[in-house]
Parts: sequence; structure tokens; C-alpha cells
Amino acid sequence: MFPRILLCATLVMTTVALPAWGVELTPFSVRNFSPAALVKGLPVAESARVNQPGQFSTRLGFDISNIATDDHKNGEDIVLDGETYVANLGLRYGLSEQLQVGIDLPWVWQSKGFLDGFIEDFHDLIGVTNGDRNNMSKDNINYAYTSGDGDDFQLDNETNGIGDIRLLATWQWHDTEETVASLQASIKAPTGDADKFTGSGGWDVSLALSAQQDFPLEKGSVSLWGGLGGSWLDDGDVLKDRVENWAASGWLGAGWSPLDWLGLKLQLDSHSALYDSELDELGTPALILTMGGTLGLGERTSLDIGVGEDLSVNASSDVTFHFQLAHKF
Repeated sequence: MFPRILLCATLVMTTVALPAWGVELTPFSVRNFSPAALVKGLPVAESARVNQPGQFSTRLGFDISNIATDDHKNGEDIVLDGETYVANLGLRYGLSEQLQVGIDLPWVWQSKGFLDGFIEDFHDLIGVTNGDRNNMSKDNINYAYTSGDGDDFQLDNETNGIGDIRLLATWQWHDTEETVASLQASIKAPTGDADKFTGSGGWDVSLALSAQQDFPLEKGSVSLWGGLGGSWLDDGDVLKDRVENWAASGWLGAGWSPLDWLGLKLQLDSHSALYDSELDELGTPALILTMGGTLGLGERTSLDIGVGEDLSVNASSDVTFHFQLAHKF
């Protein structure tokens, strides 16, 4: 119930908060919300520009992700049918002109959801097949994996709890009026619960290099951004005998601000396979396309709204709805 209330409140806010002020073009902070990928601590895209010394910023993100897939290969069987909600409170603080520290505090729901019917109707409308959805009941939760080696999982009831907390430090090593580049280090702690799919049960460490180039126009601006990251992933408690301990990830995006209060954005996010598996759901690199934009709600307040689609089918959630409210103090 709470995720639906938060979603409705966000939608109402977008319709009543205008007029608005100038908007800053920054990356979508999105990720792969497929249950076995969500619990891993991969880098997440964010602005390469750090806060000024003593400046404090917050961001409240809320993501709704839906998946429905069923696969069988070489003795491995998997079913991923459910909906995931993640609310994340991110705090960032500028320690110096070049150094910023932060923390991400997530709360994760694994739910039966309510979007199955809407997604199937939309697929029918645009002539896209529903694939495995036709063989699954609507608004159900069932995450199950079995193999011959006994490294399995099963979740068929709704759960929620604190996710794995991330600690971050960002060093901005290049900064001009139109170009910025930074290096971010992050550590994910095992504060979630692997049995509930709110965490992995292990520590993860990541490094990511990100950059952005802005192009001022006579009216508005255009921005390009990208990032590359590498992660060491602890075995944890989710398919611990199949975890790929080293993973690569990256993102590439662009934005255009045609109006002072509006930014339109497009972004690709990808990561290498996270598990040693023949199944697309576990052993195939993910590729996610997020489309949407940013609304300026005040001089220091903005709202990101995006919709993510899985371009590498079954390697990530079918669809993700992304909302993030950000404010700088």
C-alpha cells in the first residue's frame, strides 16, 4: 500500500509544482532491479560534479520494477515473477572543492504488485508479445531457482526490509565550466536480508570513472555523459557458488533542456554477467534503456521521471518506473 501512496503523491506533485526554475541535466540514477542483480553493489550513475565545500544535498528515489520470466537450460530452472519497489534516501556532503562523501539508505519491497495487467494490455496495444507472461498468473510473486548443484533459492511470499547500505566517496579530478570528470569509490555493506531478497549477505566494492560535457545553446543546453566501473562482488548468500566475483558496468546518456524548467534525457546502462549460468536471467550481460526527463521544481529542487526497458531480454526487469526528488541546501 505504501508504494502506491508514494507513487500517487509523486504524480500529483509533478502537476501542481509548476511554474519552475532552471534545471540541471544529470544522469538517471538507475540500475538493474531483477531480484538477483538488485542485491549486488554495482556503481550507479550520478552527477560527476561534486557539492561545494559545506554543501549538503539529498535525493529521495523511488523505483517500481516488474519482471515475469521462466527459463530452463542444462539442468538449471528459473522463475522470476513479481514486482520490486525500492525507496532510497541518498545524502551527499562536500568536504572540499574536490571531495564529496555520501551514503545511500534503501528500503526494499518484494511484492506481488499490480502492474501485470497494465503491462500485458500495453504490449497487446503496440503488438509486442507477452512472452512468458501468458503462462503466469497476474499479480503473483515467485522467485525460484534450482540446479543440480543445490545452490538454489525460493521466495513466494511478500517481503520488505532495509536494503544493503552504500558508503561513497567521490573525487572530482577535472572541472571546467562545461566539462567535469570524477572518480567514485563505493562500499556496499550486508545490511539487507538475502532470504528476503533485500540484500546479498556480502560486501561489495566498486570504482567508477564518470564524466560530463555540457554544450550551452542560445536557448537551453545539451549534455553528454558516461561512466565506466569495475566491482569486486563478495560471494554472499544468493547463489554464492555461482557469483562472478568481478564485474564491469557502464552508462552512456544525453540530455536536452529546451525550456528552463524541463530537461529531456535518454540513457543506456549495462553490466557484465553477475553469475556463472547458462540462463539469460543470470548469466547474460544486461542492457537497459531509460527514457524520460527532469522537472525543475524550484531553484534547488528537481524531479527525475523515467521509464526503463530491458534491451537484453530477461537479463533485467521488463520495465522500471523511476522517480527521484533531489534538493540542494
